[in-house]
Amino acid sequence: MHSAEQQKGLDQVGPDFFEYTIYSDGTNLDKGIFYYTTYTDKQIKVVDMNKEDLDSKDLITFDMLTKTCFNYQN
Repeated sequence: MHSAEQQKGLDQVGPDFFEYTIYSDGTNLDKGIFYYTTYTDKQIKVVDMNKEDLDSKDLITFDMLTKTCFNYQN
């Protein structure tokens, strides 16, 4: 997911303003699952589209999770 990521501080687009990739994503179209990571947390987040009513006339949104998570293994 990070093969074309722009790091912060490399592309200055204005005084003290730099362009960077805030998130990267991928989708498994066969399973209907959306995956993403954010600039501040590389842990993969998962949105299962099968758990939503995709025929609804309402727009479905999710807050982007950006807080760094730690998974302890011991």
